[in-house]
Amino acid sequence: MFARLRELEATGREISVALVGAGFVGRGLVHQIGLTPGMRVGLIVNRTPERAVAAFAASGHEPSSVVVTDDLDALNRAVAEKLPAVCTDPALLAPVVGIEAVVEATGDVGHGAQVALLAIAGGKHLVSMNYETDATVGPLLNQLAFREGVVYSGSDGDQPGVMKRLFEYVEGIGLDVVAAVNCKGFLDVHATPETIKPWADKQNTSLKMTTAFTDGTKMNVENASVANATGLVPDKRGMHGVQTTLAEALDDFKAVIEAPGVVDFTLGGDFGSGVFVIGSGADPELMAPYLQYLKMGPGPWYLFFRPWHLVHFEAPLSIAEAVLDGVPTIAPAGAAGAEVVTLAKRDLPAGTSLDGIGGFDCYGLIDRADRARGLLPIGLAEGAELNHAVSTDTPIDLDDVTLAESPLKSLRSAQEAFFAGDDTASAGSLAEMWNGQP
Repeated sequence: MFARLRELEATGREISVALVGAGFVGRGLVHQIGLTPGMRVGLIVNRTPERAVAAFAASGHEPSSVVVTDDLDALNRAVAEKLPAVCTDPALLAPVVGIEAVVEATGDVGHGAQVALLAIAGGKHLVSMNYETDATVGPLLNQLAFREGVVYSGSDGDQPGVMKRLFEYVEGIGLDVVAAVNCKGFLDVHATPETIKPWADKQNTSLKMTTAFTDGTKMNVENASVANATGLVPDKRGMHGVQTTLAEALDDFKAVIEAPGVVDFTLGGDFGSGVFVIGSGADPELMAPYLQYLKMGPGPWYLFFRPWHLVHFEAPLSIAEAVLDGVPTIAPAGAAGAEVVTLAKRDLPAGTSLDGIGGFDCYGLIDRADRARGLLPIGLAEGAELNHAVSTDTPIDLDDVTLAESPLKSLRSAQEAFFAGDDTASAGSLAEMWNGQP
């Protein structure tokens, strides 16, 4: 792909990208796209324009050269003249001319859904680094993108994209996938923004997102995206979370997996920021002897480990795949096979308005969609009001809450209707729901 991008650049053509979100990851992505041949960030959409200008400046642009405007004509001129541009209004993503792909990097469920709909309605490919949105309404977004002739894709570099590539590799060499595994160092489902603040400050990362990392919601969301893209399922609610090491992982997973074809995670160990896929090959003549000779072990289970995921460093590969080949790195294969359900992080009294992902009130665990039916999806938890008290670590039923009226709630309803047979929704009409919304 990098060779193809260099060839593209040699012809004088560049893939022009709009980035939504100029936080920790977004700032790094502006720089990385600038290092990628045949690609440039033409536009940053951010609620705080100063942060977007700073992201361009950190990548070598003179701040005075950045065009900051919410006027569509001025924005179109800046993009056409290859001047770095910044706007605050995501609604401009649909009509702006000259942008081929939009990257969403905010981590906010509703905002991610709005951006995806606007990009799709505007005929632009969407590469999402927002798996919270994908796990909530990704199946519908993917169907709408297909209808409009554009790509909806998760990003390479994040664990789901890397796990999907390993999944495809293991299947591609003729093995059956036993498990796709996300490697996690530490887990405290009751972590709160208060308990995690020193760590977030040390890393200069979002307090809300760091809390979601620590309480496991983020990892459960990521594995739901992998499940929905591959047909793998969680063996049990929340998965097994095997405490193991690289040397012992095969034996330890053999001891707990009830049936092959699962998503799961490790806890602790020596995996760093890696992921792995376990493949199975039962052929005793034409597979097992060769794999043993090649140091993969005696089989019939084999572990394929990638010791890193590099987030924004690898995201340009997904952009290029979408624009040049029209294919996603990872996307839902149909209706959701897995959901992330909401559990109480503490004893919650009646009348509590839940603060959602990365807060004080709740955390998310993956489950099969059939077992999750009737439970509150974590992506809809923010603003939901409890009708009665819920105790710590108890799943929250949809009947337990009054959902906040929001475009996201309407979009989720449209997803349910779509997979029940009503395919009348369009990206444009659904994007209009956000007009006038904060």
